[in-house]
Amino acid sequence: MQGAVVQMRPQGALEVPLPAACPNCGGEIDKTQERWRCAKGTACALPALIEYAAQREMLDIDGLGRTYVAALVASGYVNDVADLFTLTVEQLAEASKSAKRAAKLAEQIEAAKTLPLSRVFCALGVLGTGRSMSRRIARHFGTMDAIRQADAAALQGVEGIGPEKAPVIVEQVAGLAPVIDKLLAAGVNMTEPQEALTVESAGPLVGKVVVVTGKMSGRLEDYGRSEMNALIEKAGGRAGSSVSAKTSILVAAPATGGKPSSKAVKAAELGVVVLTPEAFADLVADYLA
Repeated sequence: MQGAVVQMRPQGALEVPLPAACPNCGGEIDKTQERWRCAKGTACALPALIEYAAQREMLDIDGLGRTYVAALVASGYVNDVADLFTLTVEQLAEASKSAKRAAKLAEQIEAAKTLPLSRVFCALGVLGTGRSMSRRIARHFGTMDAIRQADAAALQGVEGIGPEKAPVIVEQVAGLAPVIDKLLAAGVNMTEPQEALTVESAGPLVGKVVVVTGKMSGRLEDYGRSEMNALIEKAGGRAGSSVSAKTSILVAAPATGGKPSSKAVKAAELGVVVLTPEAFADLVADYLA
């Protein structure tokens, strides 16, 4: 059983009082669960959530930065992620102070309606998920409707979701029902491409955990960490963050100065296959953009 070890407290230690209100907005705190949360939910940090949703890896609405998001939220035009898809050019122009920028933003928002379900789901900011987990969830269930109908047991069928995380995700998705309904009404795509659904049984990395370290080169030169993770999962694998006994492949650039990275050393100790960026590119050549 976990708990405070009182006898190990240093002399003169001061008690840290529990917050009586949300540190971010000053509102009420939901204390019904082990982890306390703001009673306002995502509305507490709405500007940050909208900025997150607009990022390239999610809705890819370039130019929708902090200043414009703050203006849209302050005006009352945006109260959740779904409201982005009902904004008019006039409302965007009011927030951006530029008709030209507003027209460009409107085009990007319209284009975001056709993005894969995994990107849209990630934009919702569900606790316990991120870009990689959102892709796994979308590929596992195929449609938003299937995700909404899934219980905690069904969610545990997704790699990386255990008995503790599953109920949290179920609760979050249920709480986002009004937002999801608004996205549907706005015509936002709620399905994952068919080719993505067959990856788990067809890709060259099926059943493999791949860790990437260092700067990529050759055909992967323009691939950052996020793009590499997406590529790994597109080819059927799972992206890992550290080398362990579960790691199948380490993608690492040749050591500079003759000194291998700590991940490369660990991989050698564990007998993990180490591939150069070019060798890995050959392995997943059919999945390169």
